[in-house]
Amino acid sequence: MSAPTRVYFDVENTLRVPFISGIQRVVRELSRRLTGDAISEFEFIPVVFCSHCQGWRRLSGDETERLQKLNLNDTKIADTRPYYRKIAAQLLGKRIKASLRNMYGKYSHPSWHEENLLPIFEPGSIFLDLDASWHNELNRSTLLPALKASRVFIVALHYDIIPILFPEMTHENTYPIFLEHLHAHLQYSDLFICISNNTKKDLKGYCQQQFPAIKLNTTTIKLGADIVCDTKASDSWPLPEKKLKYILCVGTIEPRKNYGFLLDAFDIISSKYPDINMVIVGREGWHSEETVSRIQQHERLDKRLYWLTKINDAILASLYENAYLTVVPSLYEGFGLSITEALQRGCVTLSSDRGALTEAGSDYVDYFNPEDLYEFTDLLEAYLCNKKFETRKAKFEKFYLTSWQDTVSELIDILHDRSTY
Repeated sequence: MSAPTRVYFDVENTLRVPFISGIQRVVRELSRRLTGDAISEFEFIPVVFCSHCQGWRRLSGDETERLQKLNLNDTKIADTRPYYRKIAAQLLGKRIKASLRNMYGKYSHPSWHEENLLPIFEPGSIFLDLDASWHNELNRSTLLPALKASRVFIVALHYDIIPILFPEMTHENTYPIFLEHLHAHLQYSDLFICISNNTKKDLKGYCQQQFPAIKLNTTTIKLGADIVCDTKASDSWPLPEKKLKYILCVGTIEPRKNYGFLLDAFDIISSKYPDINMVIVGREGWHSEETVSRIQQHERLDKRLYWLTKINDAILASLYENAYLTVVPSLYEGFGLSITEALQRGCVTLSSDRGALTEAGSDYVDYFNPEDLYEFTDLLEAYLCNKKFETRKAKFEKFYLTSWQDTVSELIDILHDRSTY
């Protein structure tokens, strides 16, 4: 029996950042199921690039444990970056940060790194780029041509091109590094695995416009929706009472998530429906000062408006299960994990009709224009008055969503058939 094909996947960003958002959840859920024993003909190996060693290495036991932890926004994950890196991330450019890391590494570089170093990825192996690696120090414009020359099969798990489509909704530092990252993949990747048909359409349209000579190989994959919870999680319920009637919104506070629109709607309906509350779950993101200030100074904060920034997966799942409604008001999404996670937990969901959100929710969700406040509040009222709620809830009897194990099986099938792309 021949040795399994090695699939190397970079998890640097997920290990480094002090939060868990959509991409980090995908990386962690897949890592949890892919690593360990060889799966059929594949051996999946999570790796990070060490700038001090100038090579790729396997993870330490501590890193593996952190990568596969069940708890969302666990404090051990949140404290992984030394203080100097937090400051560097805020104040310095990428090259200066790299220089500081190298200088810091000379004095603090762990000796076990060298023991975990891997040889160059062998010909015939697969490099699976599934993390938010445009933030990594090793540029893909340097890495990918070297992998191509070594006859490594390059696969990109592609989430969206939102920084290009909507640069005004993106942090200004993200656009140039994302553009360089995407262009490198367009030129050197053998296959793009897109997380939705909408994302695939956006990618192919952009490639045709910018690189008409490139024949792009694409396929799609369905992301899982099940939230695996740590049953030993002891966190207390974060709201005043368990039976609170609330609208739930999950996502980082940043312009694309359209929280100002959501708050406007809450201000309109809260006086008319004194029993309804709003619960926002998400960290403070970029260009969010005005929205954060509005939340913090809201007259109903911690009375009927609640903002939760650090909860574990068990509490998140319970929030979905106990919510009256989940609302996704985003101006654009490459998929919509908050929709599928809500539906998987039996929560009636209302969503914006932009991007891939209608694809994620199919006909189990009611949709609205995220720029028409009164259309949205009318829809909300129809559910708060129970005119639509029970009818929508009854649809869930025939509902099935993809599990993360389904996603893994689909990924393996795609890699198995890679020679056809």
